[in-house]
Amino acid sequence: MTPALTPSRSNAEGYLIRRPTRSDTVPFSTLHVHIWRSTYRGLMEDRVLDALEPSSFAATWMAVGSGYDEGTIPDDGRGFWVATLHGEPVGFIFFGPGRDADRPVERQLYALNVHPEHHGRGIAQRLLDEGLGPGAAYLWVARGNGRAIRFYERNGFALDGTESADQHDGVVEVRMVRS
Repeated sequence: MTPALTPSRSNAEGYLIRRPTRSDTVPFSTLHVHIWRSTYRGLMEDRVLDALEPSSFAATWMAVGSGYDEGTIPDDGRGFWVATLHGEPVGFIFFGPGRDADRPVERQLYALNVHPEHHGRGIAQRLLDEGLGPGAAYLWVARGNGRAIRFYERNGFALDGTESADQHDGVVEVRMVRS
């Protein structure tokens, strides 16, 4: 069961965690491109990163934002939360039922991304704690993304030796599991 969150929460530093809305499509699609270009440079093929545009992610953001606006997000354990600072997008988390046939546990963390300028300020931790919460879950992380791997290890996830068979766009993903 997904932990219940209030529609919006802020902390002393001014970060606000809330559900996405349709109006988040452009700013969060733009943030998504920036995060991927800064995080995956050297891990993913440059041609793929250079070709990314906000429109690459806009359909996803529009669907999720519209779903929350209209109350049509299924109650199947999926959750999507965004973080802003003074109205500017800084990060997001997306999780739900495991997508893999050989999933080691039922819940999967699909994405947890924070703008590099906000690394080290606790926002990724807050998104993980308030969004996904405790308990068993698994995720896929790019092999070579040491910062992310260390973060997940501090949060009880461990590499289980499984690598993605699909090395899309030059990325090899490794699986981490928290029992």
